[in-house]
Amino acid sequence: MRLLLSTCALMIAIPCAARAEGVGVIAVGIEDRAPAARAMAEAVGARGGRVVEDAVAEARTAHTAGAVPIAMLQSHRRVRDQIDEGWRAFLRVAAEHSASRLASARTAAEPLVAYPGGTELYADAALRLGAVLAYLGRTDEAQAVLALALALDPERPITLAEFSPDVVAAVDAARGAPVALHQVRITTEPPGAAIRIDGRDVGRSPLDVQVTRGQHLVVARAPLHQPTVQGLTAGATSIEIQLPPDDESARLFAGAVPGMSEALQVQLVEAVQRYAELDEVVLVADTIRRGGPTLLVQRCAGSPITCSAVVEIGYAERAGLAAAAASAWQAVRAGELRYPPAVLGDRGRRPPPDHCGWCRSPWLWTGVGTAVLAATVITVFAVTADKPVPTVGVDGGAFGGGR
Repeated sequence: MRLLLSTCALMIAIPCAARAEGVGVIAVGIEDRAPAARAMAEAVGARGGRVVEDAVAEARTAHTAGAVPIAMLQSHRRVRDQIDEGWRAFLRVAAEHSASRLASARTAAEPLVAYPGGTELYADAALRLGAVLAYLGRTDEAQAVLALALALDPERPITLAEFSPDVVAAVDAARGAPVALHQVRITTEPPGAAIRIDGRDVGRSPLDVQVTRGQHLVVARAPLHQPTVQGLTAGATSIEIQLPPDDESARLFAGAVPGMSEALQVQLVEAVQRYAELDEVVLVADTIRRGGPTLLVQRCAGSPITCSAVVEIGYAERAGLAAAAASAWQAVRAGELRYPPAVLGDRGRRPPPDHCGWCRSPWLWTGVGTAVLAATVITVFAVTADKPVPTVGVDGGAFGGGR
């Protein structure tokens, strides 16, 4: 699974990967999806393990709390390796090579500043780069880089136990350098983005803010947009930041609704699986087929996401929902994952006027339940890649009420 948690740390506050586990339910319904979601969660939970009844809500919570895709963890590790390589080169007195590697690491770390652990990682790269630049005699540049490192991570200890006296002296000089302020105009698209400069909240765009004359990092955040980091060079008086739309976030917060296209279903299921830390996702639609309530169910997993064939099970009334869900879960557990998600595409057709109330009587279903169950017909429609997802149909008479 592709998820990391913002609450874990590895070396310089790098988030750690979380082990995905469990099964989540995404349900839609004609009027109320909760009964179908609850019935399916109970059916899945019968085998033990973690079960999330409302996987979309779980994913939203994790997203809001700062969980990010594991690709970010991989970027952290690559930057960490670059920093370590550059510093080892400095210790071998290969200062020019060290400066090149640390500068590249700092550039690679810049977009990570918007995510947990990224600020500290960038600050560490800048700190070491500043030390190397001071060694090379590039004093003004070194002081600017060290000042940014100290602003981003002011609690970072700089001691002789880790650094040489020359490095500690360079850091002390950067701390003691005179401070000059100037005003910068910050605008964003969309406007109203929350702005942080060097880890400090300064307000919402557009705004004018006083900053020191030096290097700075500006982070902009807006709902349903990707957080964006942009450097502010010494002496700049204005900056405009474009925040790209976050389609995955938008789909996650829009949630599951009947009639979704296949592409939107894929986006939603993959986002839920990532952010809710799930091995599998069960899609459930509580709908109407052939004049009666029916469950449509698929099991989905993997990346890219693939699903089982759709299992269709009718049931006589609400009392039969639990049995229908249990039977559907058994069927999709055994199914091969090779199809796209399709269940959420059902638009939830309503039943026609009831001209046969007695034929849906729980007493009738109770009387004939055993016989009907024995005569259950399961039909699997053969498909090719250009045909609809196959459906496994189960006669709904096996799931009547009256028990």
